[in-house]
Amino acid sequence: MPVSIQDVADRANVSISTVSRVLNRRNIVNQETRKRVESAISDLGYSPNVFARGLMLRKSHILGLVLPDLHGEFYSEVIRGANLRARELGYNLMISSIVAKDDGSELMAAVGDHGLVDGLAVMISEVNARTRATLEKIKIPLVVLDGDVDGVKHDSVVIDQRTGVVALLRHLIEDCQARRIVFVGGLETNIDTIERLDAYREVTADAGIEVTASDVHHLDYQYDTAFELGVKKVREWARRRAAVFAANDEMAAGIIDAALAAGLSTPDDLPVVGFDDTRVATMTRPRLTTVRVPMSSMGAAAIDLLCQRIENPKRPAVKLSLETELVVRESCGAPSAITS
Repeated sequence: MPVSIQDVADRANVSISTVSRVLNRRNIVNQETRKRVESAISDLGYSPNVFARGLMLRKSHILGLVLPDLHGEFYSEVIRGANLRARELGYNLMISSIVAKDDGSELMAAVGDHGLVDGLAVMISEVNARTRATLEKIKIPLVVLDGDVDGVKHDSVVIDQRTGVVALLRHLIEDCQARRIVFVGGLETNIDTIERLDAYREVTADAGIEVTASDVHHLDYQYDTAFELGVKKVREWARRRAAVFAANDEMAAGIIDAALAAGLSTPDDLPVVGFDDTRVATMTRPRLTTVRVPMSSMGAAAIDLLCQRIENPKRPAVKLSLETELVVRESCGAPSAITS
């Protein structure tokens, strides 16, 4: 039979409550008694039932992380940062995703209403009535990544999208002499796409660069769909002496490969830039000029805010904005590109 907490108490000649205090709050038990209990635990090979302890303490020491997808380096880096920070703070991480056409209500209810996790970090791709209604039901500490939801109590971690796009496009215009820039983004309702497109329109307008409806394309952040678009459009773009701003590195890689398949050169015939600075950016040929997003730091910051909220539920809401960084390589035709 497995060793019980009663066995440990009998071995150490103490009460069950004393064993529990040693397990959970070592500092309130005198040193001699604590050593006796710890010796009994070691001798008997006792392993506490973490779920039973969680029910007793009303804490599971598990944090939840819900993402729009689990595929790709962007999400894996967010997970890596979150997991490392959670372990440093004494928590385990439970990870899931919300599939397309699912508002996540069943998942949120399961983790939020049944005590499975002490706090929840959710990355949202768009804010709508269903998203808001789902998040309003969450009663445990909540951190929203990559956006804000009006009317819902939460902390948030966001990326300074605008600064990154402005730096990238000004580099294209001022250093690479771009006079027409095509935008290739995600879905029109996607939060990142909206922010990056707004900044694109702002910079091109300030520079006096005309943007027509045919210059803006909405895809799904995937290589394949960007390649398919590129097959149809790269010759036209090259003929118009356009540069392409793809709203993530994966789509930028698809455009570059489509240009190569059409016998065109990047950047000579078609400069291309991306966003995120995932490993894809250094695997393309030429290597990709892009904007570095602190993906791992984003996950870690979300866990920090969750744990702070767990410790102090009444503190004011916090919105943390993470900085981006322009990374210049060869795909944009810059006079001198860095080698990172």
